[in-house]
Amino acid sequence: MSGLSFLLLEDSLLDAELIDALLTEGGIVYRLKQVKTRDEYQKALEQGSFDLILSDYSLPGFDGITALEIAQYVCPDVPFIFVTATMGEEVAIETLKKGAIDYVLKQRMYRLVPSIRRALREAEERRARQQAETELHRREQEFRALVENSPDIIARIDKNLRYVYVNPAIQRSTGMPPNMMVGKKTPELGIPEEIYSPWEARLRKVFVTGLPCFFDFDFLSSNGIRYYQSQIVPEFALNGSVETLLSITRDITESKQAEQALRASEAQLRQQKDELEQANQVKDEFLAVLSHELRSPLNAILGWSKLLRSRKLDTPTFERALETIERNAKLQTQLIEDLLDVSRIIRGKLTLHPHPTSLVPAIEAAIDTMRLAAQAKSIDLQFKILDVGNEETTDSHFPKQQNELQSLELTKIRNSQFQVLGDPNRLQQIIWNLLSNAIKFTPNGGSVKVELSTEDREIGRIREVISDSPHAKIIVSDTGIGISPDFLPYVFDSFRQADGSTTRKQGGLGLGLAIVRHLVELHGGSVTASSLGEGQGSTFTVQLPLCASSKDKKKAGIVNSSLSSSVKPNSYTYSPLKGVRVLVVDDEADSRDFLVFALEDSGATATAVASVEQALEVLGTFKPHVLVSDIGMPQQDGYNLIQQVRTLPPRLGGDIPAIALTAYAGEKNRTQAIAAGFQRHLAKPIIPEELTNIILELVVDTRT
Repeated sequence: MSGLSFLLLEDSLLDAELIDALLTEGGIVYRLKQVKTRDEYQKALEQGSFDLILSDYSLPGFDGITALEIAQYVCPDVPFIFVTATMGEEVAIETLKKGAIDYVLKQRMYRLVPSIRRALREAEERRARQQAETELHRREQEFRALVENSPDIIARIDKNLRYVYVNPAIQRSTGMPPNMMVGKKTPELGIPEEIYSPWEARLRKVFVTGLPCFFDFDFLSSNGIRYYQSQIVPEFALNGSVETLLSITRDITESKQAEQALRASEAQLRQQKDELEQANQVKDEFLAVLSHELRSPLNAILGWSKLLRSRKLDTPTFERALETIERNAKLQTQLIEDLLDVSRIIRGKLTLHPHPTSLVPAIEAAIDTMRLAAQAKSIDLQFKILDVGNEETTDSHFPKQQNELQSLELTKIRNSQFQVLGDPNRLQQIIWNLLSNAIKFTPNGGSVKVELSTEDREIGRIREVISDSPHAKIIVSDTGIGISPDFLPYVFDSFRQADGSTTRKQGGLGLGLAIVRHLVELHGGSVTASSLGEGQGSTFTVQLPLCASSKDKKKAGIVNSSLSSSVKPNSYTYSPLKGVRVLVVDDEADSRDFLVFALEDSGATATAVASVEQALEVLGTFKPHVLVSDIGMPQQDGYNLIQQVRTLPPRLGGDIPAIALTAYAGEKNRTQAIAAGFQRHLAKPIIPEELTNIILELVVDTRT
């Protein structure tokens, strides 16, 4: 022991010297400060720091008990030993109760050094214990602060699987206060069995094995489904047994959702990759097919051309060569036309020249074109017309006794019954493509049937104007190779063929049916395909809106409550748009001419321009009541026009009602047009009566 500082309260110099000698002899290295009076004693305690206090009991002016009380007040952790000549047993006991460590009688000074050593040792142990307790308290406070404010749910569970502690995170996460859980088991908290059953099984396992484990689960809380991950760790008793369990449960909802989003994104990327690979495969197959289809006619043309140059052919062979060259040239032309049509469709530039026309001549022309191809394969090609006079007729089996006048009358009836607003050339192209496809994939000796009939249904595009609009139905069926269920959803896709390999039996680019679908939709109709499977034949059904007759229109009426009862839309002399000024914007000259003619025929005053710039110039001077604009135009389209118009003040036409014209009739196109600032959306081909009625509605709404 070295570097110690002792305070000696002793009024006898001789006793002080004796104590000093004994301590030195006992090997204790120290500094000793002797005080004799109460004032000196208090002053020394307040100014110094001592490791031990030695005090006589009998002191001048005050006694040892008072000295002990002063020391306990000023420095309670410093050991205090009485060294006195006389001390009764009762007094000795009282001093120990007051806080003295020991007392040594001067007659037994040999006890002093051992008593001092024991006092110093116990003081050191006491200080170490206090430091440990202080450190433990500090750490407990830190741990409590961490646990109480942790975002993780921390709980302690006893051997009965009851919660003895739960931190506040449980309430932040589930809305359940911690005190509701303490003392209860998981099933008593309303937790579903599918959660608490495996949860308690894991708790029991940790109690048995003493090994930590994990448990993932999801829970439907007031904030929706939450995902959690729990770690269960054992807390051991001194004997090594598991006394309690500590569970740390983390809300992993965000990471789980991010993981799910990542998996969905990866799945989407894989799907896009597969689609891209499939598209590349389709492209490669198409290029191979295109090369084959273009080279095959060229091979025949070039081969026969060289033979013709030799001038060594006899007359029959010469004629055969010319026929072969002509046939292959026409095939080459058709391939190129199909490619150009698809290009126009993709760019939205495929234009129609619609006017009231009968489907019957279009179908008959297509049949005449394909008749030789059918005869070459001994295919029975039939055309049936239903609903004429409630009887079934065909194009080639009219009653022989019927005279020419009756035949002419029947032709007029069927032609008038199947009138549509369409482009005759494109209508014939629709039927030709369907027949070409049917004949191509029908084996020798098969049959191809075309049926034409009418049916009443509603078409969404014109439902606002005429309800229960009659439709023409064209059915082209064959006894050919059929369509597999897997390929049926893709039958109208461009460049898609059930057999896209170079070893396929049939030629073609896989464009015909895609062109059919777009042409039918441009005519406001629909086309569907059906087949019972491979080898079961195929059926294609086209539906096109019919032009309503005067009788039908009077029966149906025009659905527009804003029009007065005096309006007669079907009167020959009626001019419903008289006094209405309409500005037409379209880059196609034919479309402009058609729209101006239709509007002026209804009594309107129409001005047509070819660009957005011209429209903005005319708008302020012409002061139209309604703006009719095409969407697809070069440089600036219809969306650019309406956006610029809507920035103008009302006096310059900023609030003019506007109608968007587009070659597509999808809901997406309609929504986009309305969102851009148009009031109405009309899909081409334009029906004049429909355009007239919509303009009337807009004008009436504006004026009211």
